[in-house]
Amino acid sequence: MKLTDNRWLTGRGFGVHSPWAYDLIENVINEKRPYYAYEDLYPFWEKAPQYLPQYPQSRDELLFRLVNRFNPQYILEIGTGAGVSTGYLASVSSKSRVVTVDVPHPAEKEVRRNLKRIKNIEYIAADVLETVTKIMESGDTPQFIHVAHTAYWRQVMDVIIRNAKPDTVVVLEDMGKKEKKEWWKQAILDERVGVTFQLKKLGLLFFNRKMNKQHYVL
Repeated sequence: MKLTDNRWLTGRGFGVHSPWAYDLIENVINEKRPYYAYEDLYPFWEKAPQYLPQYPQSRDELLFRLVNRFNPQYILEIGTGAGVSTGYLASVSSKSRVVTVDVPHPAEKEVRRNLKRIKNIEYIAADVLETVTKIMESGDTPQFIHVAHTAYWRQVMDVIIRNAKPDTVVVLEDMGKKEKKEWWKQAILDERVGVTFQLKKLGLLFFNRKMNKQHYVL
């Protein structure tokens, strides 16, 4: 595939010729209107362990909109942190299955207790790489994957890219870090990866190779 790097695009989507990409930018990434569930999730956010890592509310709301757009039945999160993002991922649809994986830690019981407020979340505290590898190689591949608060992001991304299906969507967080920037330059050129979007703080990877391989910088 030939990669088109649309670095001259603005965050408003000007110059995007793909209707699919333009719609994603305008109506999901840049959408500012509140969704129905945001207000219900505020108490969930307040009860999460505030001393554990979490993302700004705006980022969690973007995750909600992305899940709402792609309607995955199976969602995998790697690096639970305080569990706030997990709540947003799981609240789009009670019919979705959300598995969040983190390393064992002293606040595990507190996180688990808060996550039990939402019935379709399964929280696994175990060896992250081993657990993710088992999930990705099981044949029942998650359609939406959130790579969040984890030191093992490089290893799990290798496993994800190796096992991704055409309908797999991956959100990679903390893109401002130097190590991830260097890795990202190679990932967007990988022939197994399709369309990619680079935002300031996160990257989006799609794996439908029937689509023209393009890289959008917003």
